[in-house]
Amino acid sequence: MVATRPGAFDGSLFTLFPRALSNSSLSPTLLSGSQYARKLINIIPNKKKGGSGALRYGMGTKGPEMGVEQEDGWEYRRSDGTIEVIVLGSDNALYRYDEALDAYEEVKTGLSSLGMVGTTTFNGKLIFYNGQDANFSYDGTDFTDLGEYVEDRLAGSYTWISSSSFSLKPAGGRSDYPDGRMVRVKFVSSDPIEATVASSSLVGDTLTVTVTGTPFPASSEVIEMIEYFDEPPPFSFITTANDKLWALSGGVSRPKVYRGSDPMKAFYTTAENNENSWFDQGTDTSTQEVAYINIQNKANVFDELLAIGSYNGAMVFYGRLRTYIWQGYDPGEIGGFIPVKTLAVGLIHQKLRQSMPNDEAFVTPFGLRTLSVQVQTDGVEVTSDIGSTQDGEFSDKIRALLADDDSYRKARSFFYQRDGMFGYKLDDTGLQVYVLNDKAKGWTEFQGYFADAASFVALGDNRLMILRGEQAYLYANGTDALVGESYADDEEPIFGMWWLPWLSRSARWGNRAVEILLEDTAPNVTLTLDRMIDFREQNVVTTQVTVTGGGSKWDEALWDVGMWDSGTINPVVTDKFLADKAFSYRLSFSTTEGPVNLLGLRPIGR
Repeated sequence: MVATRPGAFDGSLFTLFPRALSNSSLSPTLLSGSQYARKLINIIPNKKKGGSGALRYGMGTKGPEMGVEQEDGWEYRRSDGTIEVIVLGSDNALYRYDEALDAYEEVKTGLSSLGMVGTTTFNGKLIFYNGQDANFSYDGTDFTDLGEYVEDRLAGSYTWISSSSFSLKPAGGRSDYPDGRMVRVKFVSSDPIEATVASSSLVGDTLTVTVTGTPFPASSEVIEMIEYFDEPPPFSFITTANDKLWALSGGVSRPKVYRGSDPMKAFYTTAENNENSWFDQGTDTSTQEVAYINIQNKANVFDELLAIGSYNGAMVFYGRLRTYIWQGYDPGEIGGFIPVKTLAVGLIHQKLRQSMPNDEAFVTPFGLRTLSVQVQTDGVEVTSDIGSTQDGEFSDKIRALLADDDSYRKARSFFYQRDGMFGYKLDDTGLQVYVLNDKAKGWTEFQGYFADAASFVALGDNRLMILRGEQAYLYANGTDALVGESYADDEEPIFGMWWLPWLSRSARWGNRAVEILLEDTAPNVTLTLDRMIDFREQNVVTTQVTVTGGGSKWDEALWDVGMWDSGTINPVVTDKFLADKAFSYRLSFSTTEGPVNLLGLRPIGR
């Protein structure tokens, strides 16, 4: 360390922590040091004191190990207002974590290993889908497959045969009465009677159905109505909008191969606020099939829908190649649901889309984009978007995500409202985080336990749960009383880095020292300062310095220590060099203690 006399050297290259965080899209020679960093790792805007960059919080364990690897998770709010978390295990089973009991319970098994599980919230339930198994709901107690009774108006000539059978003339080509299916028959003198199909026999155009037991009247009666129970096909995606559920065709979700049939159909429930009403029924013109719209011929490309969202009251259908915006409330009515706009940009993964204030952010093949900007430009890259500054980082991660099926299944995203963080996981090397608050907005990268975590659950009580391996963790920002505040990932150190762009002025720079400006930083943190000159990144000079605190300004016995105690001393590090063109610094540290708040760097020289 070195002391410098005020006025002896020029401080014109003083660089504050960048308010716009990092930028990987522009050459570091073009960036303004006080606006953008070349790269940030585990550094976020300081919410407690705007203007500086703060080391992110760590995480602490929550509950016991689950016993199998955790792959995904979802919050469920019980009727009493308490929270439970449903976790998908690597054994393709669902587990319920009860915080009051601090224990996991296996609640559903046998899910397909090929499915990509997701949920939506509807009627106070979680609706599950995975494109392979029957869609089902969870009400806090039971898991129930979606389905409903469908009135068979396409058939005719209902006839009582015996106390265990009836006959009808089905519509051509239909097979609505397989063995094991539930039926409901309404005779003129009774309430509907439920039964299970034991067998059926088609002779000519007449189908005779025999059920188990003898539930029907003993003598001939007029049949008023026959219904059969049917389930919608497995859906690869379901979401909630306009009091209905909307869904996409089933199949295995892969990075480069489409799921199969019906890639451009969007299915929907025909009745409002009913998760089971998927079939078009009840009128003489009903098809008795799952209701849908097909936007294939609006695309003019071989596209496949991956997800559904909403934007300013409109429905948004995200394809791999295009994004389709429709408006209206009732697709079953002529003119009730119409196309508005098609954007020449698509989505790469159903789990890489998040709602923002009056907007939606989604990862395209080019990087992260927002609907508000893409609507203005019709998806053409003529205007910068919030993700444009991080295209360099996203480019490498998108390539890794689309490499193979296993990599594709790793994609996750989340919005943690309390700290204004949008997280996007595309691989296991680092989580891309967009921070949006009144202090700053921009991109940073979370490494450590965040990098290879399997899933992130933003809980409704302002806590962030991270699922990693067999263990669940909570973000240690003080929102959980037991975890508290911590700057370590389960006692493991967190690596922080701020890499400045190239700094220069019109003349040669002769450096003598550099001052590291800190605010409210824990003592004994060792800072590593790497310096490069004249665009030669391979030639690095490294210096280390340990943060110390100053002595008390007043006698601690007579004054309130909290008001008058010492602060952090800004380290001044000797670093003598001549730079003909430019120079750059990379400040890093690894610590389990905090806070660490970086205000700026002040090169001292002339």
